[in-house]
Amino acid sequence: MKNYSEQLQEQTKELEMLIKEAERRVNKCRLAKDTKVYVSHHKHGFQYYMLDDTGKRVYIRKEQADLVQTTFQRDYDKEVMKTLRHQYNKMVRFLKNYDIDAAARVYDNLCDARKALVNPVIPTDEEFIKKWKESHPGGQNDYPAPAVYLTQQGETVRSKSEKMLADLFLKHGIPYSYEPGLRLNSGKILYPDFVLLNVRTRKTIYWEHFGMASDEVYASKALHKLNAYEESGLEVGTDILYSLESENFPLDFRKVGEKIRKHLL
Repeated sequence: MKNYSEQLQEQTKELEMLIKEAERRVNKCRLAKDTKVYVSHHKHGFQYYMLDDTGKRVYIRKEQADLVQTTFQRDYDKEVMKTLRHQYNKMVRFLKNYDIDAAARVYDNLCDARKALVNPVIPTDEEFIKKWKESHPGGQNDYPAPAVYLTQQGETVRSKSEKMLADLFLKHGIPYSYEPGLRLNSGKILYPDFVLLNVRTRKTIYWEHFGMASDEVYASKALHKLNAYEESGLEVGTDILYSLESENFPLDFRKVGEKIRKHLL
């Protein structure tokens, strides 16, 4: 199951900011705490009034319209502040008990004899990775350019940079396949350089390495390829990651590492 703790924590921080803003507004209001304005309806619209010490209605004149607006704004801000605090407290209590792995641990805590005979509701990481690799086989691109670089995982790739990327994925424990086939919504099949799995989120991500970015023809084809992905509903930067290099600009492994940490770990 997908772990939403980071998103929930971000939402909790947002609630904190909204609470501070509501508190600032309430504290800024200079009305007396017991100031109350009431509304009555008549055929031409609304009338506003207050109650004197005897409980008698004292209607507010048009010249005092600012008093009505300020009072209603204060009442609104106070109610919003109360509601935000209530939601924030519920969120904090929920996060305190939020354990996305609880159900998975039921199977993990079984003895081997039971595991052998039980089909878990939530597949283990090992089982999920195995099925994922079966459904994302590599080596599908029959383009005639030779693949001469051997990766640590044992497959051959077409460039030194692709070998370095593959070895980096392996180092971080990221399951991947080299040159899988990907059928787009149009029916066209493309061959990304890598398909990868974020084991934590169980999200499939594709990685393209553009090794001749300074070549105009090559760069044009790369842009058309990225556009084809997006037209098929795959978002570049989320579903499709890419790296670049050219004759004068080597592969930036700092940026590669940032993308790995953000999207794949």
